[in-house]
Amino acid sequence: MTVPFSRGTSRPLYEQAVALLRGGAFLRAEGMMQRSVAEEGETALSYHYLSEILSRLPDRVEDALQAQQQAADIAGDHPVFLAALGLRLHDAGKDVAALDVLERALVIDPNCPLALPWALRLRRRFLRWTDEAQEDQGIRTALKSGRLIDPLMLLSFIDDPEVQQAHSQPSVAVARSADHAPKAPRGKLRIGYFSADFCEHATMHLIAGMLKAHDRTRFEFYVYDFLPQPQSRYHTLIRDFADIYHDISQIDDAGAVALARSDQLNIAVDLKGLTTDCRPVLFEHRIAPMQVSFLGFPGTTAIREIDFMIADPITIPAAEERFYNEQILRMPICYQPNDNTRPVPEADNLRAKYGLPEDKFIFANFNHPHKVGPREFGVWMNILRQVPDAVLLFYTGAHDLSLELERQARRHEIDPSRILPCGIMTQTAHIERLAQVDLCLDCFAYNAHTTASDALWAGVPLLTLCGRQFSARVATSILSAAGVPELSTNSLEDYVGQAVRLAVSPDEINALKRTLRRNRSSCALFDTKTWTRDYEDLLTGAYLRGASNSPTERRPGAV
Repeated sequence: MTVPFSRGTSRPLYEQAVALLRGGAFLRAEGMMQRSVAEEGETALSYHYLSEILSRLPDRVEDALQAQQQAADIAGDHPVFLAALGLRLHDAGKDVAALDVLERALVIDPNCPLALPWALRLRRRFLRWTDEAQEDQGIRTALKSGRLIDPLMLLSFIDDPEVQQAHSQPSVAVARSADHAPKAPRGKLRIGYFSADFCEHATMHLIAGMLKAHDRTRFEFYVYDFLPQPQSRYHTLIRDFADIYHDISQIDDAGAVALARSDQLNIAVDLKGLTTDCRPVLFEHRIAPMQVSFLGFPGTTAIREIDFMIADPITIPAAEERFYNEQILRMPICYQPNDNTRPVPEADNLRAKYGLPEDKFIFANFNHPHKVGPREFGVWMNILRQVPDAVLLFYTGAHDLSLELERQARRHEIDPSRILPCGIMTQTAHIERLAQVDLCLDCFAYNAHTTASDALWAGVPLLTLCGRQFSARVATSILSAAGVPELSTNSLEDYVGQAVRLAVSPDEINALKRTLRRNRSSCALFDTKTWTRDYEDLLTGAYLRGASNSPTERRPGAV
């Protein structure tokens, strides 16, 4: 029997399956729900929860998608089930189809709280927004729904650390932790690094130099790899770096917690936060006396058992600490590490090699498209309007967005040929291509982070707008550490004005490029050895202070 929803009917197998799902017993939950479908009848809800169960199991993405499609077919044009189907399509990497389904759900219910946030994000991914008013209304509606919005997603839309904290805070269930108070170390401090990004990823581009510069006479290093990629050169680097390397991709959370505790770490460093493939529950269970959020997530994770977050005086001013649940550990200059051993790009003019015009001023945006909204795009089109002899190099990632860029350019009455789409390249080629640019234009609520350091390493100025939340202040911190703080602006008017002035002032832009090339070997941003010593001292000092206090006294800055 197939019915849309079960009302007034006892379905004990279904209820047991849902309880097992909520208890984390996913394999047993799958078997119980399959029995429910066979014996108690098919319903939209049974297939919906079966999809949820399957999504928690390894390598079952397509099965989860199929189950959710059955739920949507049974439910008809029900917006929630359509929205859930859209999310399963996204999980399966079918983002264009996902956006189409989410938009169908929003036609039925424009306020659908499950569909709206993801539609907003995917509209950005494919430049399919209408205008700033549409996006602003969508964000207001999503925030008013009372439903939590994915914290990583929200960073791109709202520059407000209080809002970010509110949506991070309940994201991770609080679990009772064991008592692991810091104790005076015997010998070397044991530091554990936890991530899924020990591969060709921005995190490794930044920390590779730090890993090489670490003082092995003071520390032992343990690596916990959530998602090993043996084909990556960085996998070899992290294996060679680690005193002890653990592949925990096939170990469940309870097993990973037990393993980390058995290593008797002093400090656990979470390099993921609330991002893709994160495992925050490990830190909720207290796997080390001192737990630190660093680099991966530019905001508060609000995980109760995370003691510290690494920042600097610019990314988190003292007056803003209340919006971060962790106690703030500040690096003296800039929180972001860099690798000063990577290749320096060729200084020769290689524009022809990358299909770039020789006779135009080249603006560029190399941020991921999900950071680019109608506000940023409109400001950049305003700049192009005021600098007729300029083009914009626009990073599109893995997708061909030529038609969307053409449509958006025409909306602003800009010749589409002045926007040059560009895609993914190897890191070395990317830096070399970047070096051909005259001026990079930054996004607002979620700045360029690794991309900002890439530009400066390539000898190219980046113009940013300094905001309030961590993610909106990173580029300002980076520019200050690179010795060019004047490239951070405090208003859109100043941002546009500086971009236009630099574009028509070849002497000034060339002087900036010379400064950046000169500073590459001397500025704080690229002084990897000093940065690493400061970071090590920061961690050591915090640990030793904790070891001298009682557990209840060690987090005076926590909210």
